[in-house]
Amino acid sequence: MKSYKFLYLIWLIPATFLFLCIHQAMVWYGIIETYENGESYTAEVVEFEFKQIAAQTNGYIVLRFETSRGDNIQKKLSLPVEMAGQLQQIRVVPVRYQPGAFQEIVLMPTYGTQKGLVLTNLAMAVVALLMTLILAVVVHRYAHKKLRSGTEELEIERIDHSV
Repeated sequence: MKSYKFLYLIWLIPATFLFLCIHQAMVWYGIIETYENGESYTAEVVEFEFKQIAAQTNGYIVLRFETSRGDNIQKKLSLPVEMAGQLQQIRVVPVRYQPGAFQEIVLMPTYGTQKGLVLTNLAMAVVALLMTLILAVVVHRYAHKKLRSGTEELEIERIDHSV
């Protein structure tokens, strides 16, 4: 039975969590980099939408500001529920902007919340990575043992009692 070789595909799950960990780490460093080295601007809130339907909560904010070089920047940013309350009544938001950074815009009023959310996501991704790594090692050993032992032949005998 050669189908045990498909069990090796379990390594795709930890690989996905590894990618997620790397991405969240890059977002975290990008937020800090933009906050520390970006230019300060005041952005006008063009649009703010926040929907809460049953267990789903999503929202976004559209910001517009002009850079010191005269470029008009308009960005639509997703908005987690933790940050929405802090930005709901604000029409002008102080931001830090660094073009080309992994995280180009950081909202000043929600900087701490944004960093905390990313660290929480990173921690959950690391835990998931560790759990799936352990699972993948166990499944890998099982599949290797089954493939090494050879194929199992299945014999079906018909026993007829009415002779």
